[in-house]
Amino acid sequence: MTTIASITRRHPVAGARGGLARLSVHAGIVWGGFFLAGCARPPAPPPPPPPVPEVTVVPFEPRVTPEWIEVTGRIEAVSTVDIRSRITGYLTEVAFRDGQFVKAGNKLYEIDARPYQAKLLEGQGNVEKLLGERRFNEVQVDRYTKLVAKGAASQQELDTHKARLEENTGALAAARAEVESARLNVEFCSIVSPIDGLIGRTQLQVGNLINQDQTTLATVVSVDPVFVYFNLDEPAFIRLGNNLRRDGASRSPASPDTMTVMVGLVDDVERTFPYRCSVDFLNNQVDSQTATITMRGRLANPYDPAADTNVPPRFRPGMFGRVRVPIDEPKQRLYVPEAAVGNIQDHKIIWMVDAASNASAREVAVGQKLGGWVAVTPTDATKPLDPAGRIVIRGLQRCRDGKPVAAVAARDGEAPPPPPAVPLFEAPGGVAVEPTPAPSPEPESLPSPSGAEP
Repeated sequence: MTTIASITRRHPVAGARGGLARLSVHAGIVWGGFFLAGCARPPAPPPPPPPVPEVTVVPFEPRVTPEWIEVTGRIEAVSTVDIRSRITGYLTEVAFRDGQFVKAGNKLYEIDARPYQAKLLEGQGNVEKLLGERRFNEVQVDRYTKLVAKGAASQQELDTHKARLEENTGALAAARAEVESARLNVEFCSIVSPIDGLIGRTQLQVGNLINQDQTTLATVVSVDPVFVYFNLDEPAFIRLGNNLRRDGASRSPASPDTMTVMVGLVDDVERTFPYRCSVDFLNNQVDSQTATITMRGRLANPYDPAADTNVPPRFRPGMFGRVRVPIDEPKQRLYVPEAAVGNIQDHKIIWMVDAASNASAREVAVGQKLGGWVAVTPTDATKPLDPAGRIVIRGLQRCRDGKPVAAVAARDGEAPPPPPAVPLFEAPGGVAVEPTPAPSPEPESLPSPSGAEP
């Protein structure tokens, strides 16, 4: 207060203006004291660290499986026959039900045979007439041969009868051929199935005119077995051939005992590939337009057409299916859920959590699928995958390389079901062998399979 008074006395100011000046000076001194008092306080404590992010993890699923490639296949019948008539005529009978099983030799259609039977009878009559002429000519040749020997007839007369006999022989042969043709036409009036199989619907009914070799009446397809055609791209085919040559020089991709492929239809959602077929055909060249080569498997398609059982065939020509072709021997692979695979530009990564709960990223190559799981292999051989590690399936965006995370085991429904059981694979000798998990994460060398056996 002494300071204020002294300042007031040294700088007298009249009226309100002086009062305001004194108030401003007093306020400045007060706020300066507050400022000095604030600088003297201890620093505030630092803010608490952010919480550790929570992620959902699952363990690896190791499986011993061969390496395969999946391609689209198409099912075709071994034999497909279009039923046509060999003669022209009017249809008088349809002797089957649409879609039924037929045996080779079963009658399918009947054509009006009366015109052809009349032709047959006419031909047979001509043959009989020529046979009578032949007998007469033979008698004449014999008679004139004796007369010429006695000098009672000329040689010219004998030659004339011999020529008539030879002419009759040719005419008789032609007549007999006409009879055989007429007999075949009568036989062709009954149209029979040339193969065992399944017949489609009839295209014509009774009363329609059938044109020879032109009208398609129905189609019959064989049922058991069926063919499965599929195409392998050139790199996969080369790899397959190299593996087969490595396992034995006598083995060839086209020999039936070399390999067995697995087949699944479009309803095989779980990709179990329950059907097996042996490869029996390899095309002789690669298609230069698609860079693929055609292969064929023979697939059993049993059925029972008996009325009391009536078991229909499972496969029908024209079906599409998936074909799994083993191209390498079995070895242990690590499977992770598909949701665990992330993308960084064009690279695939997974996040692993170690024993110290630290997250680390691994760049991987994605392989084949088993259900909702995919096989992964590290792209950097110096950073192998630890089979005992845990894989992040939820919260991938919260992970930072080398930073801790709170790992929570996946609950029911958060992770896909475990990979399905590995199918049986068939060795070249025909013995079914089932791959079993190896005791260590190191790849295991097993005999090269030729396919699979359910």
